Amino acid sequence: MNPRLWIAYDYTDITECLDTLDRILTRHPDRDIIHEIGRPTVLAAALQGFPIVREFRTRLDGGQQLVADIKGYDVPYSAEASEYYKAGVDLVTVMATAPDEAIIEAVNGARNDSKLVAFDLMSHRNDASKVARAIQLVDMGAKLISCHTGWNEQAAGKTPHCLIGQLGEALEGHPDVCMIAMGGLAPESVFELAQLPSFSRIYAIVGGSSITRSGDPASVVQAFLDNLRHAHFRQGDPS
Repeated sequence: MNPRLWIAYDYTDITECLDTLDRILTRHPDRDIIHEIGRPTVLAAALQGFPIVREFRTRLDGGQQLVADIKGYDVPYSAEASEYYKAGVDLVTVMATAPDEAIIEAVNGARNDSKLVAFDLMSHRNDASKVARAIQLVDMGAKLISCHTGWNEQAAGKTPHCLIGQLGEALEGHPDVCMIAMGGLAPESVFELAQLPSFSRIYAIVGGSSITRSGDPASVVQAFLDNLRHAHFRQGDPS
């Protein structure tokens, strides 16, 4: 499997967010690119009463996958995800620290709606606890695990690479479970991740500020796509 590019739009200015989306889609309407409405954007749009999901969904007319980074915790499906799914979102995020009962609700809700849910490990204090929790999540039915290095962790020099490697080894017996690499990644990060044996288990590589804060976001998207293709060929799969 070749990881997909996932673009995270983290804005509090809705106009700026949609302008960036439009600039990217003009050059990259690719169906395989995943687009995420980041949590800051979700919250800003809610406070302004702005239909952000509808605006994204209207623009993503090629059937691209749409994510809402709601970072759910309590009743993450019935109180939040179910409404986002109905509005046109394909995947939502839930924090891995949520109670087991909430995890199971999120898993079952996504399955019943034929949607996806990713569980974000950012809230755990170190990689060992993240791996341990990920195994518990998989035992409860999780299929997507987000190896997310948050902004504060990035400032301390951390990246998702080590966690991806450790978790890939721990999940060897679960071939249907995939990981998401997220946090401070740039186009060159693709080749670093491609050195990991678990690279083929990565569902998506997330580009956030490296794309959206660039003066030419569409060109950075192209660099990500080029590197993903090159990494795929290096792995010996020309498809």
